Amino acid sequence: MFCVAKAKRQQQMFCVAKAKRQQQMFSVAKAKRQQQMFSVAKAKRQLQSAQSERKSTTRYGDELYK
Repeated sequence: MFCVAKAKRQQQMFCVAKAKRQQQMFSVAKAKRQQQMFSVAKAKRQLQSAQSERKSTTRYGDELYK
């Protein structure tokens, strides 16, 4: 009886520890995806900003062709 109870506790502890590891791995993976999405969005905003800045800036010599 003692061995059965001990085995049950060990199994439960193992399952709890496994679930915690899985939750941590999920959280880390989720954080990585969010960071990547943030980085991509930031890069897109910077690119759009640079492109619109280039369009709005008159370059020297451009006025000769107007």
